[in-house]
Order: sequence, then structure tokens, then C-alpha cells
Amino acid sequence: MPALPPIVVPRLAVMQAMLSESLAAGGSRHTIHPGELGWWFFHQDPSRTPLETLIEDDAFAVIDANGPEISVFGRPGAERVPLLDAALERVDERPTVGFVAHTDTELADALRGRGFEPDPAFELEFKAAVAEVAVPSVVPDGYTIRPVAGEEEAWSRRAASHAAFASSLEPELHHQRYLRFMRSEVYVPERDLVAVHADGRVAAFLVWWGDEASGVAQLEPVGTHPDHQRRGLGRALLARAAGDMAAAGMHTVRVGTGAHRSDAVAFYRRSFREVGRTDWWRGVR
Repeated sequence: MPALPPIVVPRLAVMQAMLSESLAAGGSRHTIHPGELGWWFFHQDPSRTPLETLIEDDAFAVIDANGPEISVFGRPGAERVPLLDAALERVDERPTVGFVAHTDTELADALRGRGFEPDPAFELEFKAAVAEVAVPSVVPDGYTIRPVAGEEEAWSRRAASHAAFASSLEPELHHQRYLRFMRSEVYVPERDLVAVHADGRVAAFLVWWGDEASGVAQLEPVGTHPDHQRRGLGRALLARAAGDMAAAGMHTVRVGTGAHRSDAVAFYRRSFREVGRTDWWRGVR
């Protein structure tokens, strides 16, 4: 299979700067991490329609025509409803509007007034001080924790992800997607961590994203191959990542996961504080 063409994201730095400002400010709105935005764009499914953006001075929307799904973010205090309406006009059917904090009454009221209601499924948000999770952890016998060893390990790394998330994407296309991410402007090799079994296969993985302006880091994605679960690999990867975060000047680390993923929720509750939830709103009229 030929290599996938590179992805170009106009004004990516502008959108990331908005997210960074919101991370630093906090508040009742949900803000994805600047690194998450890079992950969305450079690891998107190549078999689907590419993501689009609408950008204004203080806010932006990401439009996923495949859902369709819309997400709207902005600087602290930015007016988002006009941008939401502009994004709604770009899709042909009623979309889902994602990543709305449960405490974001402003956006919730606007959505309810436009015929939307929250879906029963939601995502839980967790947070911890980096110092709280940067504690020594025993690496299970037969495993090594380290960054991915370059593109030659991409196949094994993507195989662990494919199994962990039960992906339906064809393996070679899944491989090409990961290679494209590794070759992108947002990829930081030393932050793409893996637990490698003695047989050479990647057993678990964790990517962390830093934001120097806010000092906030994000975990996305984190997973373990089903053949290697319940051996402490996730904890060992988290400890290594937190140590690296501290060295990079990060003071806080966040992670989110679907409330239905009971194993992931239990894992994060052992090391993080549950700080909120984000909802997805669906059009009902």
C-alpha cells in the first residue's frame, strides 16, 4: 500500500493557542488539550471524510462530516453560539455536538433551544498533580518501558492499539495511519511510550501531550493489548510518563474516558481525581 499523503491543517497553531489559554484559565467550559487537537487531525481515519474547521477570532469549530459531529471551543469568555450555528449550516443532517461540559449551561441552553438533548452516554474527566502520579512503579518481569523505537516498531505499536480498541480498520491502513501520525508536525517521539514484551512485541502504549504555556499535560491515547492486561503495565507507563512530564515542567495531567469503560474508569480512579463529565448532544427535532 502506498504511503498516505501528509495532512495539512491551516491555522493549527492559532487553534492550539486558543485551547492553551482556556486550559490556563479553567472555568465551567470543557477545553480539549492542544495536543488532543493534533491527535484528532493527524491520526484521523483515512477511510473517512477528513475533518473540517471554522475559525473566528476567538473561537473555532471542528466538523466531522462522518457522524456528523461538531465540537466548538474558544478562548475564555469567547462567544461560541454564532459559530455553532455556522457549523450547523455546514452539515446536511442533524449532527451530534460533542465535548460539552456538564457545567456549561450557556452552551447547553443554546443546544436545548435548537432542538438538542444530551445523550445518555458521556465521558468522565480526570485530573491529578503530576507529582502525585510521578511515583516509582515496578515494571513487571519480562517487560521494558521506553519510547517507541522509530518507524520500524510502528507495526507492532499499531497492532497493540488495534487490539486494545477492537478497531475495525484494515491492518495495513491502520499501519499507514500511524506512520502518517509519526511523520507529522505534532509527533514527539519521546512522548510515545510503550511497554515491550521480551518477545519484542508492544504490549501497552501511552502518548502524552504537553502544553508549556499552561503546564497541563494530557494522556491520549492509553491502552493495553488484551493478551497483556492486568499485569501493571498501565501503572508502569503512567509512572514513566509522569516523570517525563515533571522534567518537562508540567504540573497537572488530565485524561478522559467513556463512562461505560469500567476497567479504564477504575484504573484512573486509583491515581486521579474525577473532576467532571462531558456530554454529547443529539438533535431530536
